[in-house]
Amino acid sequence: MILQGKLFAESPIYRGNARKTLFTRDGDGTQRLISLPGEIAGTAQSLMDAFIGQSRSGGNIGLLNHLWLRLYKAQMPGNLIARVQCNLQDECYPRDRLFDLRMGIRLDEDRWAAESNANYKYETLFRNAVFNLKIDVNDSALKQGDNEARLYYALQELQAGRFWFGAGKSKGLGRCRIEMNIPFATPTTIPAANDRANHLTINFRFNASNPVLVGWNWGKLDPAVPAFAAIEGRLLVEAMRTLPEPIRQRLEMGIGGPILSPDAWKKKLAEYLPKVLAIWLRERANREVEGWVFPKAAVAKLGKGKHPLSKKALHDLQPLVDRPFASQDAAKSALDNALGKKSNMANRVLEVLAQVRQTSQQFDHEAWREMANNLGFEAQLAERLEAQIQNEAGLVQILTPACGKILPALYQQVDRQIKLLRSDPWIDAEIANREDHLRIKTMLLNGEIKEAQWRNPSAPPEGVRAATWKEFLEAHSRVDYHHMLQPRNLQKSISNDRNQIALLQTYRQRVRQELTQPGNTDFRYGGAANREASRRYGKPYDKIFMRMLVWTPSAKESGRWEVFIPGSTIKGAFRKRASQVLKTLWGESPQTNARLDRLFGKQGDRGLVFFADAYLADPQMPQNVWCSMDGVRMDPKTAQPIEEAKADFLYAYGDKLNFQLRLDLQDLQEKDLETFALLAHLLQDFQRGDIPLGGEKTCGFGWVKASVTGINWMTTAPNGVGKKLFGEQSLAQTGIWHTLNLDGEAATRALQPANTLTMGEKQTAAAPLKTSQGF
Repeated sequence: MILQGKLFAESPIYRGNARKTLFTRDGDGTQRLISLPGEIAGTAQSLMDAFIGQSRSGGNIGLLNHLWLRLYKAQMPGNLIARVQCNLQDECYPRDRLFDLRMGIRLDEDRWAAESNANYKYETLFRNAVFNLKIDVNDSALKQGDNEARLYYALQELQAGRFWFGAGKSKGLGRCRIEMNIPFATPTTIPAANDRANHLTINFRFNASNPVLVGWNWGKLDPAVPAFAAIEGRLLVEAMRTLPEPIRQRLEMGIGGPILSPDAWKKKLAEYLPKVLAIWLRERANREVEGWVFPKAAVAKLGKGKHPLSKKALHDLQPLVDRPFASQDAAKSALDNALGKKSNMANRVLEVLAQVRQTSQQFDHEAWREMANNLGFEAQLAERLEAQIQNEAGLVQILTPACGKILPALYQQVDRQIKLLRSDPWIDAEIANREDHLRIKTMLLNGEIKEAQWRNPSAPPEGVRAATWKEFLEAHSRVDYHHMLQPRNLQKSISNDRNQIALLQTYRQRVRQELTQPGNTDFRYGGAANREASRRYGKPYDKIFMRMLVWTPSAKESGRWEVFIPGSTIKGAFRKRASQVLKTLWGESPQTNARLDRLFGKQGDRGLVFFADAYLADPQMPQNVWCSMDGVRMDPKTAQPIEEAKADFLYAYGDKLNFQLRLDLQDLQEKDLETFALLAHLLQDFQRGDIPLGGEKTCGFGWVKASVTGINWMTTAPNGVGKKLFGEQSLAQTGIWHTLNLDGEAATRALQPANTLTMGEKQTAAAPLKTSQGF
């Protein structure tokens, strides 16, 4: 039996080695195809996520195997599911098959500042992306025992979105949901379930009544970078989102090549834009229509024969000859009017009426309204343009002065993009590093580096810098020379380096195009006597609110930018608050570390709570609900502003910006009650506004107050740990689960801490040891 359905990425997904950036591609990576592995296999089997199977050591099992074990406290029959395929749908690939880039840092818990060399970059699959899912089920194994019922309820978990795939599950990544028509009926007998299985979902809502800024650290200008560097016109045109897509495509073909001079390119834009608009209007005017005509040759024959029409009648018919009519009735009405008193001849003439398909040129008012609304043209131009629709030169003459009014805004975007060429130089450094690695791997593939040289950091190959060679050997210190030379592995590594270079370049281009949009540009003084404050003189904000690329049905070969708060940011804020509380009560003790590790996880051991990303309830919220702040720090020696110490922010502010957040906990046990009590205190702090989110907290940002909108408790044991969490509550049975749903005030009361956190015994620190030198 083949079960077919769709898997939806409810949040971004990252699948890859934790030390890499790229999402793992199929095959050697050259085609950049994406899939979620069906079975655990290969060299990374001890760490990878897959739907079924297990590693050779048995330490890692498939996600469906784990779900089965969790729900039923039994191993899933090895022959029940023979194969799983999960391939990304073709329409969900961007044009270049490169996706979003999520970046983050790790904070030092003593200083609560970023740790050096501990940041990460993940290429994450777009949220809302869709996979085609196929599960090959063994019919004979399905009929054995209660396997069918167990598989039914396991698939119900996936349909409900209680399923995570890939890395970063507790930091907002990997949550999935499937849609599938399960071909077998709802079981009449509920299978025995694991009495330790349960699931708690807590939903929050908070707004930006207090300002919030989760910074997107892109667009930092480096004064040391040259003021103008090479750029293609295609990238400048792609950022002009007010232009209709067909217009941008034509401009890219005409002026999308390398730019030698920004001023010369602007002149080309002023010349090409009216022409392209005129061509587009003429194309939209051309359409094939079905009509009815009186053919000239057929009408001429009516004047011949045994009973010909009179010359006067033929003369009256001439205006109707070859003229298209929308319907037979319209043609008959025009014929009657033309013949007048001789309308009794109409039936003879109607015999030659023929139905034809013709290309007509009629001004497309709807296309013009779309263009005028996007570009700010005057709607009254429609009449003049309609009169010239068959004359391209006439259209260009009318459109040229109209384009002159919108060109300054487009020029501003061009200037901003060129200015942003000086931004984010760390990308260039990383690309240069990848290119050096690529050069070394190519030399290895060609046999230009021998084993003796591989073991000698002091002997770099010809054309490779000594520092690069040393860094490369350190990065591959655990890889044997002969394993490194394995052609298949080396080819895939080379493809990965090329893909990573392309990802960094492409993503930076997308970011620059987003930063140059009018809504992301600040106001500056300029004009006469420097008295006019306008975006015309502005530049992109130094820091704008975090955003991500998501996939929508309307997104054509690219993602759409949306604002969000990463789950890692929320998890970090909760961990910081918990660490402050516990270290105040218990100090730096094993008890403190154990409680933090259980709640938030540690290396190789996931925490109790899955923190999701926080998304806007209305992602299309207009730009006028965002606020900006501008300020500088002055250098007392020079009395000049310090470029690197500006406060130039675009942040969220106002009760119209509502974020939704979800926390999930699985398989709470009695031993976790103290940890859950700590979480309950943290949730109470979150509702009071004592857990700030994002940056610039000392400037008053991030102090949000959340409210609980609902909780959903599901357990297989109604008399188990749930009674200690929520007291005597009436649970409704749905399949294997006994559920409790609470909303509003009832949900808030249910999450009140049952116990207070008590102060530990005061410990006196031991006296520090002294050396013989006295320190």
